[in-house]
Amino acid sequence: MIEFYKLIIICPLIFVAGIIDAIVGSGSIISVPTYLVAGLPVHYAYGTHKFVSFWGMLVSAMRYVKNKNYELRLVIIFSILCMLGTYAGSKLILYINEIYLQYILISFIIIFFIFSVIKKYLKLNKKNDKIVKKQINPIKDLSPKKRLILSLIIGLIVGIYSGTIGIGSISILILIFIKIFKIDEVKSSGNANIIVCSLNLVAMVTFILNKKVMLAIAIPATISSMLGHYVGAGLAMKKANKIIEPLLKIIFVILFIELIIQTIF
Repeated sequence: MIEFYKLIIICPLIFVAGIIDAIVGSGSIISVPTYLVAGLPVHYAYGTHKFVSFWGMLVSAMRYVKNKNYELRLVIIFSILCMLGTYAGSKLILYINEIYLQYILISFIIIFFIFSVIKKYLKLNKKNDKIVKKQINPIKDLSPKKRLILSLIIGLIVGIYSGTIGIGSISILILIFIKIFKIDEVKSSGNANIIVCSLNLVAMVTFILNKKVMLAIAIPATISSMLGHYVGAGLAMKKANKIIEPLLKIIFVILFIELIIQTIF
């Protein structure tokens, strides 16, 4: 039997995690430790997290779909490839040391910040900025066939990452859609939420079949998560430019620190 005071602590934190998840992902930074602090064994913590996360993410995904803030073709391609990659990654992790994948992600985050800092301090007027944007748009200039091949490669890589390390998959997908595919922030967030929602469905079913979901916590936490995702998706669509990229940078700082700690210890 779960003590009532634990739910009073858990539910507000899961609500906040849901808001973050719906906007830039990585709500698991809050939710998983919350379940562990509440006393759930590790497998139950992850199982409960996947259960709650799926239903919460379904709400935000549906809201993005309702407002047509997604690109169907990319969503389908990435969902299929990420599922295949996740399966391959879960097998691959048995043969490859996880620390090498952490090194890759740490390097990726450092590159992202260097790019962001350089971009921030580039002193270009608006006219020159528009010219640069028109000149430098390599993805849109690619033929449909090459764009499809690039999508397949990136989708598979992200899927493998999701099946191995898995931390911040939504954040990474959003970053890829914004920086590589030049998709606006809201559609990038919508794409990522829909894709990871499909991955969480697979994970949730797996944990349910293995009886690793603590329903006494999962059900009230799910309600909190759904409310958080609904609020978060609304904020993302209304204040995309002010919220998504700044919050994405904060999330990547936290991910960077967490991965450094895991790598050292």
